[in-house]
Amino acid sequence: MDPAGAQSLHLRIEEQEHWRQARAVRDGQQPATDPDSDELDRIADGIRFYSPRSVHGELVRQCKRLSEGVWVSGTILDSESIMKEPRRSSETARVA
Repeated sequence: MDPAGAQSLHLRIEEQEHWRQARAVRDGQQPATDPDSDELDRIADGIRFYSPRSVHGELVRQCKRLSEGVWVSGTILDSESIMKEPRRSSETARVA
């Protein structure tokens, strides 16, 4: 495996471990894998950010926040989701 492939695999494993933080995922109440993982852009402590979209002229971003052991979906203005270190450069996420 080349370095780029190893880095990609490492990120996927890290993102899956992050998803499994939710008790509802481990208990089978939510899917074992994030159904929106193809759109996942970056992760932070208890939140997952997905690709931004234009809605009524504003850039919004779906996100999923860990709340009481469950991933809860929501939408935020993209300017509210700015982080110092993006996890992936071309994708983003939402809350479920």
